[in-house]
Amino acid sequence: MATGPSRLFIRGDWPFVKPVLQALVVADRVYQEVSGKKIIAGTFSGLKFSRKPPVAEIVRPDGQKQRVVMGGMSIGSPYAYVSLTDVCDGTKVQIQFLNLSKNVALFGNEVTLTNVDRLSNVELVLPLPPLPISEAGVYALQVVCEGEILGSWRIVAEDLDTRKEEQSSGTNPSAS
Repeated sequence: MATGPSRLFIRGDWPFVKPVLQALVVADRVYQEVSGKKIIAGTFSGLKFSRKPPVAEIVRPDGQKQRVVMGGMSIGSPYAYVSLTDVCDGTKVQIQFLNLSKNVALFGNEVTLTNVDRLSNVELVLPLPPLPISEAGVYALQVVCEGEILGSWRIVAEDLDTRKEEQSSGTNPSAS
């Protein structure tokens, strides 16, 4: 017989089943077709950032130097795709973004789910704010119900400024 955390808990006077997380994905965009089908584009589990302005100096074909703004340095506001089953009507889940290196929640929100058929899939497309990543480390978007983590999507952040400093000084901790 299997043992482990129970999916059954009491809400008020009624027994209640915790939902099952089928999918959690963080992506640049999540589109929905007229048919209801979801299209998840630009999934990522890592990102690179710099505190310095994204400006580079290039040499044009005519020999003149020119400063240009580099693209791709801001991911903007990503989306979370969440798929749950065994969802009872009125179930509340929390979506939270944490700095796992420091064990600190950076933002979160509670979502109350409505569902008439517990065995159906409940899909959520959640626009997220820009991810507040200001230092290298491991972060996670988590789905939590009744204090239990149903699942998480980890994102590893790399500081390009620190990496460039290590390369220019000849120290590379990943080479050892």
